[in-house]
Amino acid sequence: MSKTLVDKIADVFRPQLPLWACELTSRHVIVAGVNKQRNKVKARLATELPPQSVVGSLSETNIKNKEATGASVLEALNRAGFQGSEIAVIIPDDAVRIAFLSVENLPKDTEEQRTFICWKLKKTVPFDVDSAQMSFRFLETRTGSAVDILVTLAPLVIIREYEQLFDSLKIHAGLVTPSTLATLNMLPSPSGDTLVLKVAPDCITTSVFRHGRMQFYRRVVDVSLYDAAYPTVMYYQDKLGGTALEKLVVCGYDTENRSAVSDLEQKLGLSAHRLEPKEVEDIFKPVLGGVHCATH
Repeated sequence: MSKTLVDKIADVFRPQLPLWACELTSRHVIVAGVNKQRNKVKARLATELPPQSVVGSLSETNIKNKEATGASVLEALNRAGFQGSEIAVIIPDDAVRIAFLSVENLPKDTEEQRTFICWKLKKTVPFDVDSAQMSFRFLETRTGSAVDILVTLAPLVIIREYEQLFDSLKIHAGLVTPSTLATLNMLPSPSGDTLVLKVAPDCITTSVFRHGRMQFYRRVVDVSLYDAAYPTVMYYQDKLGGTALEKLVVCGYDTENRSAVSDLEQKLGLSAHRLEPKEVEDIFKPVLGGVHCATH
């Protein structure tokens, strides 16, 4: 598959990845570029979008106002000093479905694996899996022939909306990936059980890492930071067999949620850590993760 929704979650920097990334949220166009070594941020810029220009969805048109969105993206790229003809595109988490599968006796052929995974997910997603854009990654092979798989999929028509937007600007969308998974590229492989919360304009996502592997993902809307975290902590304890979270990572610090982070720290008994680079605002973490910026 020439364009995937997600490839690696952490610590692999592929030279063929674009050096620039652009994230579209319901409120902003966010752009960042890095040098060829991916160890220095060359430019970053965030500008506001006209209201209701972009709305993440699995079932409806995402780019509601193509003209205004295209103009805003082009202006942001020009102001940031974008160079080249290819870019990584970071899309709202609402536009993507992320699933975990535990599979016995998975076929060895890649196409047969894809067909089998589609069959497993047919009844669990609200769109036609057979015509979806899908990527999957093996997380862990357990005892016997069981394997854990992270699957990311979205309606192809939704992905094409974003690709066509950049096509209209004569820019190739070399990578399309959801915001949280792009952000997680900034997370060093955790050595202990870790809870990661990412606060976006329209949702909060929670992810659990155990033994250095992502094992759970959840997206919620219209809830507090603690109410987003609590069910995930319960799942970690009841379903994943976790006993004690060792680290809490929160991406989305700002003046609006600082008190909520403090409340969460107190209730979980953990101090919240920020993703590197700490001198760069959290709003830029997804685009920097999209280009696999090296922070360590």
